[in-house]
Formats: sequence, structure tokens, C-alpha cells
Amino acid sequence: MNEIINSITTAITLAKRLKEISNNIQDAEFKNLLADLSLELADTKLRLSEIVVENSDLKEEISRLKHSQGLKSDLKFKDGLYYTEDGDGPFCPGCYDSKGEIIRTPEQMGHSRNFGTFKCPKCHEFYQ
Repeated sequence: MNEIINSITTAITLAKRLKEISNNIQDAEFKNLLADLSLELADTKLRLSEIVVENSDLKEEISRLKHSQGLKSDLKFKDGLYYTEDGDGPFCPGCYDSKGEIIRTPEQMGHSRNFGTFKCPKCHEFYQ
């Protein structure tokens, strides 16, 4: 991907050089075409940069989904909550059962503990 950006950067540099040379040429059509070329190259470079960012975001999302899928196959229901086989958790059963989302439910402290030992930060349900 960087090779493409470098090629476009080189093309823009060449277009700028052609523009400098064109100052000696009085052909208006040539100058207009050269200006159009410069604009198109700049737009292409911008779009390509956006694609690079999107590609990176998609790779990150794929990695996150693969990790999440690995956790899903590893979840076991115990004492009203989900845990992984190695004891990681607990995870909210409401979010997992309804939306397939793995949401850690932290242990509550203080007065909140009167409502339940664990509370899901997403759906706000309490669990014992």
C-alpha cells in the first residue's frame, strides 16, 4: 500500500515539475490538462490514504471478532453467569444470550452490592 502512495507522490512531484516547465509554454489547453492531472492525483492520494485507514480498522475488527469467537466457544454457564473454562469472567448472561455480546460483569462494592454481587455495565442488570 505504501508503494502506491509513494508512486502517487512521485507522480504529483512530476506534475509539479511539468507545471514549472509549462510556465514557458503559452498553450492554455496544456496548462489546464496539467492542472486537472495534479488535482486528480491529489484526490487519488487522499482517497488511498482513507482506504489505508479503513483497511487497518477492518483488520483490527477481524482480529477482535476472531478473539470474541474464540471466547464464545469457551464459555460455560455456572451459578447464573458465564465463565471461560480457565475461570475468566464472570460475563453477563443477558447480553450474551440476547445479543451474543461478551460483557464482563464486575463485582459491586458498597451499597450497590445490596442489589446483587455483580452488575453488567452495558445492560445494568444485577446478578448474585
